[in-house]
Amino acid sequence: MLPEALLTCSVRDGRLVPHFLGAADHPWLRVLLDEHARFVGRPRRELDDRLSGLLPCESPDAKRKLAVHVLGRLSNQRVSSPVPPPRARSALFRAATRAESRPIAVATAAGELGCTSSELEQSLFADLPGERLVVESQPAVSPGELALRANLALVQGLLYRSSIVRVKLEGNARTVVRHALFRGLLCVVSASGAEAGEQGAVLEISGPFSLFRKTVVYGRRLAELVPLLSWCSRYRLEATCHLRGRVFTLGLASGDPILPAGEPRRYDSALEERFARDFGRLALDWEALREPAPVNAGATLVFPDFALRHRQDPSRRWLVELVGFWTPGYLQRKLALYREARLPNLILCIDESQNCAADLLPEEARVLRFRRRVDAAAVLRLIGG
Repeated sequence: MLPEALLTCSVRDGRLVPHFLGAADHPWLRVLLDEHARFVGRPRRELDDRLSGLLPCESPDAKRKLAVHVLGRLSNQRVSSPVPPPRARSALFRAATRAESRPIAVATAAGELGCTSSELEQSLFADLPGERLVVESQPAVSPGELALRANLALVQGLLYRSSIVRVKLEGNARTVVRHALFRGLLCVVSASGAEAGEQGAVLEISGPFSLFRKTVVYGRRLAELVPLLSWCSRYRLEATCHLRGRVFTLGLASGDPILPAGEPRRYDSALEERFARDFGRLALDWEALREPAPVNAGATLVFPDFALRHRQDPSRRWLVELVGFWTPGYLQRKLALYREARLPNLILCIDESQNCAADLLPEEARVLRFRRRVDAAAVLRLIGG
């Protein structure tokens, strides 16, 4: 995470205003990238010395330091030496115990390794971070991408210092909720937007500053949530952050210039992918919608795997949940949510290896047992073809 000194933001009425990099910063970012390219093949310490000073153009000091830090994390290095550095050091230390002077020890060690004294000296510390050679980034980073990455790092650094984070999601919320739950974030999921006819989700997440230990690992997992937000139709984030001995509020929303995550996996498992493919080929009058809107289940939400909707009659709609190889505890919680939801149009496809007692299953649900693969034809018969 970013050091506190690199968290470039100001305060307005108790709210943090991040100083995002934008199009106006692209010219000096291009100069920064060109300076970085000049040191490809040179030791990293030489690049660091160069970038610690001013650029040959005007650039905001705080933003430049942030961009240099982020670019340094993106840069690759390689070790280049005639002799592997650990072998060189080991041979020299052994020779030093017997030799009367350093030149004699270097010559003795070089003879043992079959290299010259100069090559041995060159190899001794070639694996230290500052001596590793700078490698050209592949693929090349553009000024626009570097700006977005710097903005992402800035937001993640602020959230690392949060005690509570509240995120309101609309559309495609499942990806964010799934990450929060699977990565072990301490959160509560509830519904939102029902009064406006919209179905969304609200996440109340405990931040790293609310924990007593393991805050680094937890903070990184929370940070991973930020680039996923861009895959929602809309989002708004409010966080209580502790910075420089004071407490502030951080607000983010759709449209903020933050690097988005790569496209999330469309399916959680091969089982889901096979069912979607089989059903799509078989049921031409139906469409299988992946990750439909979440459903209210008491005070929380449940996220069905699919919604099956008739193309000519959208009122004919079924929800499908595939119950595969889940742990007993997780399965019981999942089924309890569906019992709470009382959905009359629910199909539960349950793997035969899951010994689900009848009293665990929602009374309203239609149940289809399967082994290894969900029978799409059987599902089509259940919904009346």
